[in-house]
Amino acid sequence: MKTLETRIIKFQEEEREYDVVDRNIDQPAPRYFISYRQGIPFISDEVPRDYMHPMILHKLTEFELLQEENDKCLKALKVELKSLNEEQLKEYIPFRTEVFQCLISYLEKHLPNSPHLPEMKKSLSYLETL
Repeated sequence: MKTLETRIIKFQEEEREYDVVDRNIDQPAPRYFISYRQGIPFISDEVPRDYMHPMILHKLTEFELLQEENDKCLKALKVELKSLNEEQLKEYIPFRTEVFQCLISYLEKHLPNSPHLPEMKKSLSYLETL
């Protein structure tokens, strides 16, 4: 995986690094992928730049603050959405809806037993109500 850039986000009063990686990796991956590996989140370069921070906030919240909780994806999504103002949300919600649709389609095809699948479906259902 090729890192194109390392960026900084403020999380829990700390500056944290995350990597922006080339979409063209050596394995299948969903569109707009984001992941967390060894304490460092990384995100596909195809994600619009303005949307990277909220998505990274989601990932850090989910994997560092909520990892032992039920509905951690949905709870992290709500934190993510609260980080944006009303004007930003108008465009962001349809984008995140598409991201979750892509992730769910990918998991259903490649990893149908993934424990993340039910979590993501709850988040998608929530987004569809907004």
